[in-house]
Amino acid sequence: MMGDLGKKLVDGLLADLRSLSSEAKKKYPVVRQAAEGSVLKIRTLSTQEDDTAAAISAANMEVLQPLVLGCDSRCPRLVQISLNSIQRLISHKAVSESGAEQIVAVLWGLMEAGMEELKVLQTILVLITMSDSVHHDPLAKAIVVCFRLHFSKDSSVSNTAAATVQQVVSVVFERLVVEDGDEDPSTVNSEVKEKISSSPRPGKKPPVTLGPCAADAYLLFQDLCQLVNADSPYWLVGMTEMTRTFGLELVENILTQFSPVFFRHPEFSFLLKERVCPLVIKLFSPNIKFQQSAATPSTGTSAEKPYFPISMRLLRLVYALISNYYTLLMTECEIFLSLLVKFLDADKPSWQRVLAVEVLHKISVRPNMLRCFCQSYDMKQHSTKVFRDLNAAVGSYIQSLFLLAPASSTGSGGSSQPAPQPSSNDSNPPAVLGGLPVSGGTTPQPGFDYRGVWIPLLFYPSAGVAKPTFLEMLDKTDPPTIPDGYGLTVAFACLLDCVRSISAIIAEIIPPQPGAKRQKNGKNKTKEIIPTSSPQELDPGDQQLCETITMASWCSVLAALSLLLDSSTDESATQAILQAIQTFASICGQLGLTVPRDAFVTTLCKASLPPHYALTILNTPGLVAVSKERGLMRSSSKDSSSQHTHNNVIGDQVVAVGTSLPTTSSSSSGQVMLTAKNIQCMRSLLDMAHCHGPILGTAWHLVLTTLQHLVWVLGLKPAAGGSLKASTTDAPNAVLTTTVLTDLPVLSNMLSRLFESSQYLDEVAIHHLIDALSKLSQESMDAALANREPSLFPVAKLLETGLVNLNRAEILWRPVTAHLLEVSQHPHAQLRDWGAEAITQLVKAALAHDYDPPLKNNKKLQGLLLTPLQELCLSSHVDVRQKQLDCVLQVLQNNGDNLGHAWPVILEVLGAATDQGEALIRTAFQSLQLVVTDFLPAMPSVCLQVCITVATRFGLQKRELNISLTSIGLLWNISDFLYQNNDKIRVDLEQDYEEPSTPTGEKSLLGPSDSLWMCLYSRLADLCVDSRPAVRKSACQTLFSTIQAHGTQLGGTTWETVLWQVLFPLLDRVKAASGQVEKEEDKQTNSPTNILIHHSRDTAEKQWAETRVLTLAGVARVFCHRRHSLALLDGYPRAWALLLEHIESAALSHSSEVSVAALHSFQELLVGDQTSDESSKTDGPAQPEQGDADDQNRLWSNAWRVWYSIGTSCAVLPQPGVVAVIPPQQFLATLVQIFPPLFRHISDRFVASDLDKFAKVVQTAVSVPVHADASPFLIPLGGLDSNLSPLQDSVLRAVEGLQKAISVGPDLMQAMYPAVFDLLLTFVQYSCQPPKYGTLETKTADGPDRNSQVQWVTLNYSPFSEKSLEVVVDLYKKTACHKVVIQECVLEKIIQAVHVPLGLKYACPSGSMWKLAAQSLLQVLEVGLPVARQPTNAPAFSTMWTQLGLTLDDFLFSKHTAPPTLSVEQHQKDEAIDVQMVELMRQDILPYADSIPAEFTQKIISLLNKGSIHSTMFGIPEGDMMVRLRENFSRVCFQTLLEYSLTTGENSTDGGITKLALTAFLQRAQDVLVRYTQDERLSGKLPLPRHRMTEVTFVLRAVTTLLTSLKVTAADRVDSSVWSQAIQLFPSLVECVTSTSPQLSEALRETLHLYADLLAPPQRPLADSTPTPARRPEPKDQQLNQS
Repeated sequence: MMGDLGKKLVDGLLADLRSLSSEAKKKYPVVRQAAEGSVLKIRTLSTQEDDTAAAISAANMEVLQPLVLGCDSRCPRLVQISLNSIQRLISHKAVSESGAEQIVAVLWGLMEAGMEELKVLQTILVLITMSDSVHHDPLAKAIVVCFRLHFSKDSSVSNTAAATVQQVVSVVFERLVVEDGDEDPSTVNSEVKEKISSSPRPGKKPPVTLGPCAADAYLLFQDLCQLVNADSPYWLVGMTEMTRTFGLELVENILTQFSPVFFRHPEFSFLLKERVCPLVIKLFSPNIKFQQSAATPSTGTSAEKPYFPISMRLLRLVYALISNYYTLLMTECEIFLSLLVKFLDADKPSWQRVLAVEVLHKISVRPNMLRCFCQSYDMKQHSTKVFRDLNAAVGSYIQSLFLLAPASSTGSGGSSQPAPQPSSNDSNPPAVLGGLPVSGGTTPQPGFDYRGVWIPLLFYPSAGVAKPTFLEMLDKTDPPTIPDGYGLTVAFACLLDCVRSISAIIAEIIPPQPGAKRQKNGKNKTKEIIPTSSPQELDPGDQQLCETITMASWCSVLAALSLLLDSSTDESATQAILQAIQTFASICGQLGLTVPRDAFVTTLCKASLPPHYALTILNTPGLVAVSKERGLMRSSSKDSSSQHTHNNVIGDQVVAVGTSLPTTSSSSSGQVMLTAKNIQCMRSLLDMAHCHGPILGTAWHLVLTTLQHLVWVLGLKPAAGGSLKASTTDAPNAVLTTTVLTDLPVLSNMLSRLFESSQYLDEVAIHHLIDALSKLSQESMDAALANREPSLFPVAKLLETGLVNLNRAEILWRPVTAHLLEVSQHPHAQLRDWGAEAITQLVKAALAHDYDPPLKNNKKLQGLLLTPLQELCLSSHVDVRQKQLDCVLQVLQNNGDNLGHAWPVILEVLGAATDQGEALIRTAFQSLQLVVTDFLPAMPSVCLQVCITVATRFGLQKRELNISLTSIGLLWNISDFLYQNNDKIRVDLEQDYEEPSTPTGEKSLLGPSDSLWMCLYSRLADLCVDSRPAVRKSACQTLFSTIQAHGTQLGGTTWETVLWQVLFPLLDRVKAASGQVEKEEDKQTNSPTNILIHHSRDTAEKQWAETRVLTLAGVARVFCHRRHSLALLDGYPRAWALLLEHIESAALSHSSEVSVAALHSFQELLVGDQTSDESSKTDGPAQPEQGDADDQNRLWSNAWRVWYSIGTSCAVLPQPGVVAVIPPQQFLATLVQIFPPLFRHISDRFVASDLDKFAKVVQTAVSVPVHADASPFLIPLGGLDSNLSPLQDSVLRAVEGLQKAISVGPDLMQAMYPAVFDLLLTFVQYSCQPPKYGTLETKTADGPDRNSQVQWVTLNYSPFSEKSLEVVVDLYKKTACHKVVIQECVLEKIIQAVHVPLGLKYACPSGSMWKLAAQSLLQVLEVGLPVARQPTNAPAFSTMWTQLGLTLDDFLFSKHTAPPTLSVEQHQKDEAIDVQMVELMRQDILPYADSIPAEFTQKIISLLNKGSIHSTMFGIPEGDMMVRLRENFSRVCFQTLLEYSLTTGENSTDGGITKLALTAFLQRAQDVLVRYTQDERLSGKLPLPRHRMTEVTFVLRAVTTLLTSLKVTAADRVDSSVWSQAIQLFPSLVECVTSTSPQLSEALRETLHLYADLLAPPQRPLADSTPTPARRPEPKDQQLNQS
């Protein structure tokens, strides 16, 4: 079956044949018949054959016949149809070889007929491209057809033919490549030269060794060379003409695209060598011989004048030969290159020179080609120095553009005729904007400006890319106009690529070492840093090659680059030039070529400096050769040099104005200008030094000198770490633009990175760098001595270099620090400051560096590093010492753990600072703080005593008080460290000091560790007697806190030493110093000062008092907490007695602060004794008891003696004419508070005499008045009572503790109860009778004389007395039955004590006192009356009853009335107390009348009778109508009187008293009723006062109660006169019935109802009946009475 392609072919052919048959039907019957026959044939083949295309190809003659006939008919329509069908057959590969030959013949005919030229060309191209059947003569015939059509007059046909020829030629050679297959051309290279000599001569037949395709290509290339050489072709028969330009294009394309063919086939190589090269040399002749004349046109023939199309294509061909076949054509290439160099001669046309530069540019981008040139030519002795000439030619061409151009016009860039652009017609350079030329607008145009010649830069070169312009102008026939600057632009690119290629060649031979570091410069371009300063050892051949390439090119390259650098006005172009200079300098350095290296470095340095900046060091020998190369000897004409400099200043933008750096040879500091190019060159110089520093060697001095001057002009000043920062204050004359201000940080960073990269330099290179910096620094020091401002640049960079090379400090430490020490001693302050700063920073960084082995274990290196720091102690400059101490502080902060062997040096430096000023002391002390707080564990133990001494020195210095105080805290920290590491320190010290001895040479009894403790305590004791109060206070606190906290580390011998060599001597010294300054004003504290001092510390006496307090309290605390350890000492009793003497002496001091504190210390000794037993458990293993009982008794007896002595001595009663010394309340309170803990120790020996002593002390203490100024500030304590003063509270607590001890004590102690009662009752009397303190005049705090001028105030004793009374009551309740209490009449004493406040009642100073006394009396009587009624106790209470009666009488019927302002509620409450007293009589006295003396009973009855009628004694106020009558009291009295008067009893003896009482009552009732009746009548309708109505109502109810009681009482118990009086009362009762008061009427009705039984005489009961006993009122009566 036929495939899709076959079907498509058949359908297409059938359609074409039908169309052909249709068009030819009448005119061309032959064509029609042939077409119809072909249709049938094709149909037959399509049905019979599967491969239709192959079948048609086999039957080509029949199928092609109608098509050939159609073409021969010359009918356009038939020709078109036929050619379309032929193309269809070709595209489907259905054409055989014979058919192809027939088709070519048909196409030849159409070409000759001039029909369908484009269709013919298309068919030929399809035929040769798609079909492999065209070879040999048909192929040649087809190519000839294309060539002949190329010369058609129709341009479209000509152009199409040219393109077709090129494609056909390519196809022919592609067939050859396919025929050759993948054979490696290198395998036949060796056979090429051998067969060249035996190759056949040119002719129509190809060599027999070639294949079919190779033969076609060979014949084609041979004929092309013939045609270009204007000879007849051998193979392309029928060629009539061909242009040389077209032939050269074809040859070039073949040589460029199919170079492997010429290496693979010797036959082709023969053609290349024998035909092409001679042809090129022949064609070069007109170009070489022609010389352009500027005066007249050339007179030669046109053949002698170079023709641009030929020259351009010839150079293209030359480049193809050189670039592709330079290994095959060594000799020929040498000729070509030499001819090419001649193209650049100045007398050649500009277009010719431009073409040559473009070719050289294309060559320069190929490093391997240049390397081959150098090896093949320059390295041969008798060969042309091609590589040198190429570089020289490019350099000469660049220089010629500036030198040959008129100075008053713009450079033409090599143009031989005026450029058509407007800018080229102008006679002046373009306008200048911001220092850069511009054209046509405001955008600056890049270019080069030199001595009035300005040449623009048309484009920026692309690295390694050559894009020629004029070499590609294949359509130009006339020389094109060369734009201004094009030639220079290409030459500039060629120069840069040449340098780049040379660098690539060197890099290939000398690759970067594996250890090289890669850094980035300011342009983010990666640069190799070669870590060696000496040339590497290379193969001799490679070494010779590198040196030859470098030496052959450096001079011309530098000449051209320096010229371009001087004249460049564009930043990017300048950067490219600078990069090239860097690269070449690096190459020279790697190869050890010092002269070229220094020449490039010097050029870069000069370009970085401002104009007119004369530096003799920049006149290096290498620049002389460069100047000769350039032909611009600046020394030949000063005017030209000045003019050149002037032009450069104009051409560049000035971005900074500064002053020049003064030197020893020149002190001028005139202004200089830096341009943008100078800054750019500076960046490039930094980049070169950073990336290629290892190869600079002695050139470092050039580089650093230049950088120093630039830094000075820019105003960059050293900052921390050696980096440079912009400083407008230090450079006020510098004028910087915004651009430069932005770039300054970048420049500073580049400078820093330059010296950071020194860490990758080897030892030789780093010494070159250090030597250069040292030389610069020495120059600055010399300038400073000559009164010129020095540059700090070398010192700063020396520091920066040292910081990054610490890993090899052994190499550079001595030279660097030796020079810096010299700088630090310089008289110039700024230089000295930086020298010291550099040393300290280096030391800090070196100590922090990570060494191997670690620095801590390397004593030699550690000593080397710290030597400069120690040598700074010899400096007499304060600023240097300050930096030294700052360095020590930072070293400690950062490396304190690793100092090891350096501690002696550190402590020596710190100790030496105490003799300096305040600032140095502060800095040194910070370091000492750090040492003590953080690094004591890292310090050797032998240095601890030195550390203590240094800390004490800081404490004793007088300049800084705060430091002295803080140093004491450091001593505490040291003590804490000694305590925590005692075992380790003891072992270390014992190893170092096996036999410690005293200063006298005797062996010390103390161990090394204890000696360290004693050193610490002694130093603190010295500080305790310092002249400054704050220091003394802090030292005292620290000393005793240390002893208390760490005393467990001390042994017995050490404690003995501490007591007698530290503590007691300290007490004596403080006491003596305090005594010397008493009553003297401290001149130091009264001198002008900025410190505010409280009034309590404003004199030396007060300040020493504080010190005495602290020392005494501290010693007491030591005795308290270390009693267990101290008690084991032999001298403990003596120490105890001595301490008590100090306490007694201090307690009796005139200073209240000292006295009170002494008592507190005394108290702590006593109170702390309880805790000392517990704390002693931690002092060590169990020890024997603390002495025997006698020793203990003596200790505490001594303490009791001291207490009593203090108590009696402190409160001596003042005498007339003697100034009173009144102890303060706090002192007295503390003294009393000491008694309870002291009593616990002496209770078993406490006797009545001791109690009397105690009572004497406390009574005197309580009676001490208070100063008027201090009385408002006495704040009661929240103890037993919130209103008690601290002293009163303490007294009561002491008494309470005493009575508790008595209660549980033996009988002998319990016999002291009466004394306790006497003491307390004495306190009770103080409320109404305050005690007197001798003859001292006092006043009460709230009395009427409180505003008087009396200085002393008596305290308010009421709360104290009340609390004392409560204690008495409680104690009596517990001891009422005690024999001693009964015998000593304690109850009577209590009644006597409360008699006064009860009698005063409302006149009592304290309103609560008489009430408390009443309640207390009730409670005491409740307990004491039963005891008193016992017959056995009657003698002891005989006088008590009389006292009790008087007390009750004075209280119930007090002479002091209630104040008018007393409220009703309060009146009722007070009345309730009176009622309680009556109830006491009713319940506890009258029922026991038989056991009570009769006189006392009669006294009670009289009191009740008096109370029942007492209300009539009072006046009744009328104002507020408030009832002031004691109604309840009277009622209760009356009820009690009735209850106990009417009771029956055979032994009753009070009948007379009862009768009198009833008679008096009835008479009083009669009088009240009569007066009421009279007053009611007089008042009319007005009601009587309420109290009158109440009185009457009360009388009525009392009568009712009386009658009720009489009725139930036995008749023989009631006197008849009583009944008569009661009956006589009836008329008065009847008169009251007219009252309108409901309350009165109700009471009257009840009373009258009782009279019903009295209208007849009552009947007496039977004789044998039992008398009815008296009874109490019924509950109903009680309710009535209460209402």
